[in-house]
Amino acid sequence: MDRPTALWCIGKERDSAREAAMADVDVLVVGAGPVGLTAACELRRRGVRCRIIDRLAAPQPFAEAVGIQPRTLEIWDRMGVAREALAAAAPLRGQLLYVNGAEQARIELTLPPEVPYRFAALPQYATERILAELLARWETHVERGTELVDFEQDADEVRACLVLPSGAQEWIRTGFLLGCDGAHSIVRKTLGLRFEGGAFPEEYMLGDVEVDWELPSGYAVRAMHRSDGRVDDLLVCIPLPGRNRYRMSMLVPPALSLPQQPSAEDVLHGLEAAPPPASRTSRPSSTGSHRSPPAPRRSAGPRSSASATAWWTAMERAGCSSRETPPISIHPPGPRE
Repeated sequence: MDRPTALWCIGKERDSAREAAMADVDVLVVGAGPVGLTAACELRRRGVRCRIIDRLAAPQPFAEAVGIQPRTLEIWDRMGVAREALAAAAPLRGQLLYVNGAEQARIELTLPPEVPYRFAALPQYATERILAELLARWETHVERGTELVDFEQDADEVRACLVLPSGAQEWIRTGFLLGCDGAHSIVRKTLGLRFEGGAFPEEYMLGDVEVDWELPSGYAVRAMHRSDGRVDDLLVCIPLPGRNRYRMSMLVPPALSLPQQPSAEDVLHGLEAAPPPASRTSRPSSTGSHRSPPAPRRSAGPRSSASATAWWTAMERAGCSSRETPPISIHPPGPRE
């Protein structure tokens, strides 16, 4: 072998070794909600290596989010799960508006005939189950009880510190880090990115319930009570799959109001002050389990689409061409005495 050929071979060996050492995984997805699971599924079906982690030990068993957009169903159609999602969903046809017990309006959710799908209602836990099962077909599973606590980056890679279910720490290298970890995202905070919006001043109670009314199926219900020119009570009902099942939110009566209001960290989604990365070595506490009836809580303001945009951008740059809670019977909204 002449000298130039030998040098070329050594150079190729060094390049291969450097490429192998660059990253443990192509993409690390933080958060196994619908956005994170969709990102992981789209990456894996394109052959991109990824890990997906979530700090919760198990998925939430109640319907945090419900509405499914027609465009989402088109994306799920390409992924091969639209039929399964529709079989588990309920149609969302419109909304009924009541004021002081009397129907005031009926809003129909109509779309042009060329749009292939309509609006649907599917509890978040069902969405996550369907997407997690799809992800498993590519031999990728959500790493539960695993939390991102710190990361640093340079021009070549991101180095992320994970806390495992055992409490041990693991540092991994990845080409891309996707922050799909919600309003209080450590990814967003560490990068210094704003989350526009805030919290409503009112307190709300949420619950998945079964009702005994005979209102038309497929319609959300918004019932308000007005007194002295202002709304002093509100009930919003979103259809769920099943007979007369709804995800309901209502204003908390004064007798059930929280004795101590949440801190700014609990309700504000702006640019929160966070400790410097070097000091974040302890593992934050996990969210507790859901109990019935649900506790009053503050309702979040507008949600950001930055996470979804980020994972589509990352894929392009990477070379990509429970059981339900028991029913609770209630009576339909009516005028106050």
